[in-house]
Amino acid sequence: MRSRLQWTHGSGEHVAVVRRQTYLAEIVLKVLVLVGLLYMPVLVFHWGSWLPFAGAGLYLLWELGRLSSALGELAARWNEQHQPRPEPTRSVALK
Repeated sequence: MRSRLQWTHGSGEHVAVVRRQTYLAEIVLKVLVLVGLLYMPVLVFHWGSWLPFAGAGLYLLWELGRLSSALGELAARWNEQHQPRPEPTRSVALK
């Protein structure tokens, strides 16, 4: 899975994070399509009407997990770029 976040380096130490797509619109569309597809068995087999919304809720939990891992990746990259650099140690002792 590729990250939707992209680092954009500016002047100096300025770094910006840019998203590649509109995330919310894509997720809302997927949830609506999933509810519609899961509603078909409810109409045909007369199952409980809660089934499509439970399935869409599971999908939202899965997306939340993906978002959490993307934020973890972003935090790791941020920490890599902003960790303090150790000063070089001198091999010759001062007298």
